Amino acid sequence: MPSPFCALCLSLSAFAQQAPQQPAAQPQRPAFQMPAPTPNDTLKSVEVEPDRHVRFRIWAPNATEVKLQAEGPEATPNITPQEAYKSTGGLPMVKGDQGVWEIVIGPIEPGIYRYTFTVNGVSTTDPRNALTSQSLTHSSSLYEVPGADFMEYKAGVVHGAISSVYYNSSATGGQRRMHIYTPPGYEAGSARLPVLYLLHGGGDSDDSWRTVGRAGAILDNLIAAGKALPMIIVMPAGHISTDFRLTPGFHMGHDAFNDDLVKVVLPYIDAHYRTIADRDHRAIAGPSWAAHRR
Repeated sequence: MPSPFCALCLSLSAFAQQAPQQPAAQPQRPAFQMPAPTPNDTLKSVEVEPDRHVRFRIWAPNATEVKLQAEGPEATPNITPQEAYKSTGGLPMVKGDQGVWEIVIGPIEPGIYRYTFTVNGVSTTDPRNALTSQSLTHSSSLYEVPGADFMEYKAGVVHGAISSVYYNSSATGGQRRMHIYTPPGYEAGSARLPVLYLLHGGGDSDDSWRTVGRAGAILDNLIAAGKALPMIIVMPAGHISTDFRLTPGFHMGHDAFNDDLVKVVLPYIDAHYRTIADRDHRAIAGPSWAAHRR
């Protein structure tokens, strides 16, 4: 009979033969290397000069043509914006030695403006600017010329909140979005408030008043100055599809938006917010295209 020691040796030997083999050594991965520096790393893509001229830059070393699309009549001092955009698709930029394209426009009146670049025929937002505004079919970058006191976010002024609210619409048969402003102190308060339904312009979206329109900052400043009472602002999506064209003979008729606003949005607001739910405490406003809705 084998000794207990020999039996243990046999057991260990069998276990070792059954044990999984150590995996083969993996090849060592190359160390991460930072890409070579480029002019884009420190590029200031938008600079507002003291005289209110605005300098735009974009790094596109391999591009053969770059243009600027900018809002406002001051952006094209020698020709009307309509002439500029119809004939050239934007304002031509000049390429520098390091592949940085540049243009200066202005002087520009104080305010918030949208712009895009067109690089070799392709429209793009500014890759060095995180501030954007959504329109119906695209996004644009934003820049601000200081001095529009009524729409600036000021230190010392208490600000309200703007929420993105998604809801299911029985009028359009799908999910839609709206932005809702509530004044400072709303969350901790108990008072019921009037409601302003603020429509956007043609081709814009429910995001437009929040960003380029600065509706929240405007009302914050008015309330702080005692020029407006606290209220709720509802900024709905006015278009029911992305197919929007202003053509000769165009007329805005009754479509699903009307039912969405009256039969879905209005009851939703009254059910989820502290509103004064009667016609004397509701108002509707908006520019250009929105006038056809009222």
